[in-house]
Formats: sequence, C-alpha cells, structure tokens
Amino acid sequence: MLGIPESVMPHVRRFGFSGVIALGVVVVMIFGINPVTVLTGQVAEPLPHTTLTALDAIAKGEGKPEDLVGAVEREANGFWERAFRSAAVYYPPVTLKMVPSSTELGCGMAGSAVGTFYCPQDKTVYVDMAAYGDLVAAFPEQGHKAEGYLIGLAYGHHVLAALDQFATLDGLTGADRASREQQLGARAACYAGAWTKWAGLEELLDDPQVVRAIDSTDTGSDVAQMPSRATIPRAMTPPSPAYRQHGFDLGYAIPAAGSCRDEKIGAPI
Repeated sequence: MLGIPESVMPHVRRFGFSGVIALGVVVVMIFGINPVTVLTGQVAEPLPHTTLTALDAIAKGEGKPEDLVGAVEREANGFWERAFRSAAVYYPPVTLKMVPSSTELGCGMAGSAVGTFYCPQDKTVYVDMAAYGDLVAAFPEQGHKAEGYLIGLAYGHHVLAALDQFATLDGLTGADRASREQQLGARAACYAGAWTKWAGLEELLDDPQVVRAIDSTDTGSDVAQMPSRATIPRAMTPPSPAYRQHGFDLGYAIPAAGSCRDEKIGAPI
C-alpha cells in the first residue's frame, strides 16, 4: 500500500521509518554518494577543501595551488575568529589577496620577492602566486606545505596586530628592539603552530625539507627597511631556528592563543 518493497518491510518494523532512512543515508555516503542528491534529486555543490584535502588533491594532480590558499584562509581565519569570540575580544577583519606576481603586491612591497606576508596597514595577507610556484618548483615534495605554513604565519602576524603587540616596539632601539622583534616572531610561529594542529597537519617544522623551503623564501627586508616604506612583520629581526621551533611547538601542543603569551615564549634563544 505504501509502495515499500517487501524485502524492506522487516527493517521498517525493526528500526522504524526514520531508522531506515538514516541507515540509507549512511549507506549512500559510504559509497561516495551525496545523500542530498538521493533525497532531493538535486546535485549539491561540492564541499570546499580543507587544508588536508587540498594537499591530497594537489598530490594526486587533481587540485590547484589556489585550492590550498583558499583552504588555509578559511581554516586559519575561522580558527582565530572563534578563539577571539570565545575570549570576548574583538577580532578585526582580515583580507587575503592572491596576486599573480610581485608587481601587484600592496603595502609598498610591489616588486619585492617577499612572496607571502601580512600587511598591518591594510590588514591584508598577500600571496604572490608566482613566488608560490617558484617555491614548489624548488621543493616539489614539501613546497605546498611550506606555503601553508607561511600563510598560517601571516595570520599569526594578524593576531599580533589585533592584540596591538607591534605597538610594544615603539621607542625600542638597538638590541632591545631586535630582541622584542624576535620574541614577536616566535609568537607568530606559535600561532602558526596552533593553526597547524587544528588543521590536522603534522608538526611542519619537524620536517627538514619544509624548514629548508620556508627558509629559502625572501623576507622583503631590503624593500621594507627603506626610509619611505613601513616595516612589515616578515621583515623584522627573525627568531633563531631554535626559538622559532620553540614557539611553534608551544602552539602545536595546545592550540590556543594563551599558549603564545610572552611569559610562555620567554626570551630569545
């Protein structure tokens, strides 16, 4: 009477109609079928990539660098939005811009080989896609992961700006300023570590190939330190490799902003 096949009726009597429907949804998902398509007859839009699925798609030759950039943008920005909201602290909006070459970089960095960086002046993460391509060409195995770290680091610089930490450099000179810049760099690495753990990635800085790829990228200091240019965080005195690793490990161990406070980061090493 209900048009239900006799073979299905025992399952209906045992689990009820809702149970059979739920079981059917699970089965079609196991076979890679979107249940929305089954229930409505409409083809649903594919889900956006996560960092992990973007890396996997690229490795299989089915994805593009833009997929990874977009995935890191969504995950890193979403992670920090939630972290700030839970702490009842304002999180200023940040924009990510993919540009085809360095000539289109903003923040006074046009023509620089810096690649990926955060600009506090316009609250924008810039990704030079040509530099990204060069990075992957030089490091085919781990170049994409290195780029993911650099984007995560840029969002770490945005977190520092949101917490008004760059203002702590005002009035500092010489060794005192360099020390504080290194400490802020280690904190940004800590924030990148927190995002890395939340995204489900392995400890990126434990991979020597990833570290070499990261260290091969320009910081843009030659441009940013001209008198007419504002200094970008990437161009500040970098933390030592050991200090950067220390900060990253703190964030990776407990992915929360509180893991990256000055008292936890400590003095430069």
